[in-house]
Amino acid sequence: MHESDATPTQARGLRARLTLHLPVLLYGWFWLGMFLCGLLAPADRVLGLESALVREGWHLSVMSCVLGLPVLVLYAWRLRGDRWPSDPEGVQ
Repeated sequence: MHESDATPTQARGLRARLTLHLPVLLYGWFWLGMFLCGLLAPADRVLGLESALVREGWHLSVMSCVLGLPVLVLYAWRLRGDRWPSDPEGVQ
């Protein structure tokens, strides 16, 4: 469906969904970036952190999973039974 085919009600619904979920979308992209950068980080950059806890790049990935992933899982769990106000049948 092209944007010109959308009715004003559908456009408002999409805008409302984006506004509602934008914080968690940004958080998710940040978390994914931390996870991937931890896996791909060069050893000299990781040692440049001078951390007693982080000695290798994958340690950053594990920390991002422990500290960041539960937030996304809890958000998805909260939304599992919700229906969109604009979807009478609950089709998403």
